[in-house]
Amino acid sequence: MKKLYFFIFCFYYPAIAQPTRDLNINISVNQIGYLNGAVKKCVASTNRDSVFHVVDTEHNKIVFTGKLLPQKKDFGTFSVGDFSMVVKDGVYYLRTRSGRSWPFRIGTDVYNQLILGILVYFQKQRCGPSTTGYLAPCHLDDGIRLDNGRHVNVTGGWHDASDLRKWVGATIFGMIGLGQLYDMNLPGIDKTLIQKELLWGNRYFLNMQDSAGYVMSHVGGDVLEHGDSNRWTDNIPGKGGEIKTVDAPQGGSTSRMTVAGSCDDRVIQTRPLDRIGQNNFIAVEAQMSRIMRGVDPEYAESCLDAAERCFDWCQTTGKDENAGELGSAVAAVVELYRATDNEFYKAFVITKTKRLYRIQEKSKHNDAVQGFFHTSLSDTEPHRDIKNGPQHIIAMCDLLELFPKDEYAPMWREMVSLYTKDYLNRFSQHNAFGIVPFGLFSRDPGGQRLLDIWWYRYFMVPQDWWVGINANLASAGVALVRAARVLEEPALLEPAQRQLDWILGVNPFNASTVVGFGHNHPLQFINGTEFRPPTPVLHGAVMNGLGGTMEDLPDKYDGSYHTAEYWTPMVGYTLWLAGVLSEEK
Repeated sequence: MKKLYFFIFCFYYPAIAQPTRDLNINISVNQIGYLNGAVKKCVASTNRDSVFHVVDTEHNKIVFTGKLLPQKKDFGTFSVGDFSMVVKDGVYYLRTRSGRSWPFRIGTDVYNQLILGILVYFQKQRCGPSTTGYLAPCHLDDGIRLDNGRHVNVTGGWHDASDLRKWVGATIFGMIGLGQLYDMNLPGIDKTLIQKELLWGNRYFLNMQDSAGYVMSHVGGDVLEHGDSNRWTDNIPGKGGEIKTVDAPQGGSTSRMTVAGSCDDRVIQTRPLDRIGQNNFIAVEAQMSRIMRGVDPEYAESCLDAAERCFDWCQTTGKDENAGELGSAVAAVVELYRATDNEFYKAFVITKTKRLYRIQEKSKHNDAVQGFFHTSLSDTEPHRDIKNGPQHIIAMCDLLELFPKDEYAPMWREMVSLYTKDYLNRFSQHNAFGIVPFGLFSRDPGGQRLLDIWWYRYFMVPQDWWVGINANLASAGVALVRAARVLEEPALLEPAQRQLDWILGVNPFNASTVVGFGHNHPLQFINGTEFRPPTPVLHGAVMNGLGGTMEDLPDKYDGSYHTAEYWTPMVGYTLWLAGVLSEEK
């Protein structure tokens, strides 16, 4: 009889009688949350709803109602809502008639958990005589010099990506992000933890400096062929010897490099790192000198000596020619000036900024695209760099803070304004998610996106070597925050926030690309062909980020290194962006 009554009830009242229902998570939000005063925007994948509600989860009460406005832009049509008026501390979610969002938090310390999570990630990625590395201790026998077969102690630092490689040019961004975080004063973030991690990383970088002054390329990376030094070792340092190649174990087809007499010690690629990497090393060591001066003066002096010897080597072996080299040189010498107050470095950096000014696009036409940098004076192709970001702009913000009344301050201010307002902010308005492009092109690279006379893409071209865009977005976000401060243009904080939002879930897949934070992460990339055991899931890791198709449409590429590998530039810049946004509140 009870079954009969239930059948009749369901027949006449189907909507009420439905015992459970599936929820559509079709509104994208920053899945960690927002600072109280930040711009807060959501993006809905459906256009069925015109209204959304912000619900306080503690009381299940609507605290704000806003409009969802359809926007037909790059990537298609999405509906965008603004709930910046919600500023009270709490946990919330968004609701419409057809779906909802994941819950998120609003508060003054909302990114502290992310920052601390990334700090733990670095601890897990430690290489050498560590007690925190995920397979500690490891690689106590790093390494053997490629050029002469001698053993040199280059233990320390961090594994890069989802590998065992220690690329100096990539892992140095761990030092950059941590160093910038150390210079901030964020309540709830213990500076001693940051300092310990900086010291752990720097033991590797100092050891990788050659007696000539330059920093060597890497240990554990590709030396004679792909993956030939990307392996676990027996932790027993050899005495060095002849470098040779041998067949891979278990009859594999890939050759392995080893050292006669020491079995499996990994090989140091002793050639100099590229010029941008040398400049980044100078900047890091100069900053470490400043950070450690009051703690360990002798160590601080050794860092400054390392920076100046590398600077001297760079000045006698070549020139900074392209936008990336010039930008990193400005960043490096700004740090040398901070560490020494030497007027020579100020004069040097002014010379570099003058050269940068000459390769920045400036137009007299109102609608023309401007503000970006050409590759060099001899190469008018727009400068693009997925790894190093707009170091030139960030460094010029430093200059404006150091020397606001300098005779060249108007030039620096113009360059910062053009890049952040006329390039980054302008292009961020061409899509519903507010992200900036990977770069401009003189010819269509795929995607058919044209503005003025320049083609543009949000994602790297998948037919070439490519990775996701998290470092590009986070570094642009840092530049926008710094510009908002020195230009006194708080409107630039909105596009800065939206770069972090994309990384943490405001994208077409509702996917956070920071492991352990948020939901719908791309499937983990596992390098299971070169070493065992592979890198495990590490909370706090920032993935390379979402990629795009040849048509420049977002794609998740589950399980690929392109999107899901843990590359240090992505980690360092995301840490930096979370910090500078928290500073602004």
